[in-house]
Amino acid sequence: MSVNLAVGLGNSEARYALTRHNAGALALERLAKSCGVECMRFDKYANAYLAKGSIAGKPLAFAFAEGYMNESGRGLARILKRLKADISSVAVIYDDITIGVGRMKLSRGGSSGGHNGVADIMEFCGNSFVRVRIGVGAKADKRMDLADHVLGKLSEADLAAISALPVRECFSLLLSKGLEAAQNEINRRAEPRPRESGGGCGGA
Repeated sequence: MSVNLAVGLGNSEARYALTRHNAGALALERLAKSCGVECMRFDKYANAYLAKGSIAGKPLAFAFAEGYMNESGRGLARILKRLKADISSVAVIYDDITIGVGRMKLSRGGSSGGHNGVADIMEFCGNSFVRVRIGVGAKADKRMDLADHVLGKLSEADLAAISALPVRECFSLLLSKGLEAAQNEINRRAEPRPRESGGGCGGA
């Protein structure tokens, strides 16, 4: 089934707005605005902010559930019921600490990777959704608590890098050419850049 619903994950309280864990919500907002959506309106039946638009000549709905990240599956289940949509038509946008800041990857299926929001979606909605993973980078110190890392505020540089991601292009490819073609283009850019040889500064 082709994708026609983009869902951004995050915590809906204002204090979490610019944290790493809300990178998916930030990317969703930017995507919706690029499709002419001025604002997403709250729907009490879905308990979520919803909007409709289009990209590449294809209809695309946008959704962000009211509530917390670890209840993403329960929130998405209500959205799917309200929109009469199937999980296989959904692309979920969320933060990923295994991907460097300023990069993104596309996939379908797989494990939760320790992401509580994704785990909840798998439990309550299934695992056939497309994943749009937004890199937020790993912990600076391995001793740091993971919750402190993902709930930490994005630096101005990281926020700028995430805002510059080709999310609109990603969805344009996804809707017009399908997942495989979009993966080939977007995932290629997410590969680590080769280290330049020679010409560097010497010394330790």
